[in-house]
Amino acid sequence: MNRVFENWDKMPGDYVAILGAGISGKGASALLAQLGWDYKMYDEQERAFTYAEARACSIVICSPGFKKSHQWRKWAKDCGKKIITETDFASNFTQSKIIAVTGTNGKTTLATFLTHLYEICGKPAVVAGNVGIPLSQLVADGLDSETTIFLETSSFQSEDLVHLTPESVLWTNFDEDHLDYHESKSDYFYAKSRLLKLGQDSSLFIGETVNNFAKKVDFILPKHCRVIKRTQTVGLGLNSDLFLTTYPQIENIALAHAFAVNQGIDKNLFIKAVETYTPEPHRLQNIGTIGDATFWNDSKATNFASALAACKNFKGNLFWIGGGRSKGGMIEEFATKIKPLIRRAFLIGESGKVLSKIFTKDSFPSCWFESLDDAFKKACSEVTQKTNILMSPGFASFDSFRDYAHRGNSFINLFLNLKKITSRSTHDRFA
Repeated sequence: MNRVFENWDKMPGDYVAILGAGISGKGASALLAQLGWDYKMYDEQERAFTYAEARACSIVICSPGFKKSHQWRKWAKDCGKKIITETDFASNFTQSKIIAVTGTNGKTTLATFLTHLYEICGKPAVVAGNVGIPLSQLVADGLDSETTIFLETSSFQSEDLVHLTPESVLWTNFDEDHLDYHESKSDYFYAKSRLLKLGQDSSLFIGETVNNFAKKVDFILPKHCRVIKRTQTVGLGLNSDLFLTTYPQIENIALAHAFAVNQGIDKNLFIKAVETYTPEPHRLQNIGTIGDATFWNDSKATNFASALAACKNFKGNLFWIGGGRSKGGMIEEFATKIKPLIRRAFLIGESGKVLSKIFTKDSFPSCWFESLDDAFKKACSEVTQKTNILMSPGFASFDSFRDYAHRGNSFINLFLNLKKITSRSTHDRFA
């Protein structure tokens, strides 16, 4: 246990304030309940945190997404209260090895793949963090100290880390994202770089784009940090049809392999894990073919880099369905980069309107639609040859959907409904 909390049972009896009543907040409350600490949970929609409560509480546990400039955090700081993140707090109460996984894109895939790899090797492992299971909930539920935790860590979670000491860190890639939260691309980078400072130098693995940006901002990487190139998968003999050999997943596999070698994992077991891995949904998911159109659901692509990466996997006629709520960034630059990769753009959401104006100015074939349903129907109606119809939005989903999964499932349902109609028409013709 970290020395800050080694005498937790002797700390003042004042309650702990939890900022945020979402998944992380609920996880923190579960752990606090197990520890026997009193707590109160605060949420901007239901129960506000006040200056008086900042004075009354013992410490503050903060959920991801609360900026340092947030008034609640300012009040806690003014009152001299320790502010700790949910992840940091939970890390003090587990003896399990923690492998931190971060990156702009692909961190969920890498974290879940490594968990699968350990299962193949007969090693107990679990995935947690940004993937949907807070570390605090995992600890509260009970965890054997021999179980390795692959902790998917977002920039929101890593920015304020102090106590977490991961045994290894894998940082897949780096590109523009979350600029509606971080003030600049550099701030976004530094938020993630906290993990490199907290991890053990002998087991730090980063992708090429991370190294490139580190040079750009004169960031000095830890001495033993290893830069892994995606070409380092050459020689493994991987099936080119596998999801994990697509871009940018091939970079994830390169990092995973370097980590596996570092851990002494047999090459054949690694290849077996690659061949038997089942991807998480909404990630370059082939949902089927109707006539000349093949449909791909990549709803998890919520930033420019992920949408561009998805498009680079296709040759020939590609119809792109994109748009959503902006997270900041250079949208004109994004438009310039995606045009050579696609044949037509079918745009939705708030940012879709902006993209439509940019494409129209450049005489690029595109149109904005009120809904995903309308964009889907129009894309289907324009198919005249073998075509891939890819929904890889490049933006957040919250302007029209609950989350990326809701958006992805909506796309899948549109496909399934069309397939029913098409099948019924074919049956009627030959009845």
